Amino acid sequence: MDALPIFVCDRSAAQGRLVLSDRDRLDLLHRMSTNDLKRLSVGEGCTTVLTTALARIIDRVIIYHRGETALMITSYPQIVLNWLRRHVFWQDRFRIDDQSALLGQLELHGTGAAALAESLISGVAALPLHHFREDPARQLLVARTFPLLDEGFLIVAPYETLAQLRTAWSTEQRVQLADDALYERLRVCAGLAGAHHELTEDYIPLEAGLWDSVSFAKGCYIGQEIIARMESRNRLAKTLVKLHLSASVPLGTPIQAGDETVGVLTSLAEPLLPQAGVAAVGLGFVKPAFAVHGTQLRVGEAYAEVVPAALIVGREDR
Repeated sequence: MDALPIFVCDRSAAQGRLVLSDRDRLDLLHRMSTNDLKRLSVGEGCTTVLTTALARIIDRVIIYHRGETALMITSYPQIVLNWLRRHVFWQDRFRIDDQSALLGQLELHGTGAAALAESLISGVAALPLHHFREDPARQLLVARTFPLLDEGFLIVAPYETLAQLRTAWSTEQRVQLADDALYERLRVCAGLAGAHHELTEDYIPLEAGLWDSVSFAKGCYIGQEIIARMESRNRLAKTLVKLHLSASVPLGTPIQAGDETVGVLTSLAEPLLPQAGVAAVGLGFVKPAFAVHGTQLRVGEAYAEVVPAALIVGREDR
């Protein structure tokens, strides 16, 4: 991966930024979602999943505890905003504001991304995943995020500030500005579940490899009974895998082992670097028995091999 540049990805349109305030800003989310938000201190963040009563994924969001407010990064801002408002009880003191039109979002990925992030706010290079620092005077927040390459950072700031950063970084030879198509290649090659692909109501969080977003020690939340039963019995109907394919095929193509249909392809992208015999990289859901690394499968007319993915978390990786 050393041959690759640092990718600067503008995620402002693809995701939304919701600001939560008032007394119950984190307590409500703790009650409604899969992870333990009560453990967060100011400056810390984590992922959590909003689910239906049947434990189907509404969205995996990132929550940053900022003290008097919390910032949420979501792939479905209007859906999430409406869903949360429906679950506010009369005694809850909770406010949610969509700040997506005021604050934009960049992500930095690749070797050297930490140095760029450190140039914005000192100390961010040493932060754990999803922890952050911010400069209130500049309305600037910088956090560790899912590393689609060696290092990953998320930046939230006013659009004018982000435009200035993109302009300054575009003159550096080691930096490449990435469009949505290139971000998608980075996401799929890293194995990160994506909106409209794996983060949908077709799937349950554990099936989508979102184990790091689920607490099995906290109390009740929407969908908790089903998720807890799946974990305790270790019985998933399907699980997310990364595939190396010999050819490109349409999304939704069935995945087969011999004559048996064992899954479906949900994401597809070109490899970041040439690799013999690999024409495309995909993500898909398969029956757990076929999720073993090295398993040979077919996807339409393409041969496929199950390969490791850094951002697909299994039960054993928690």
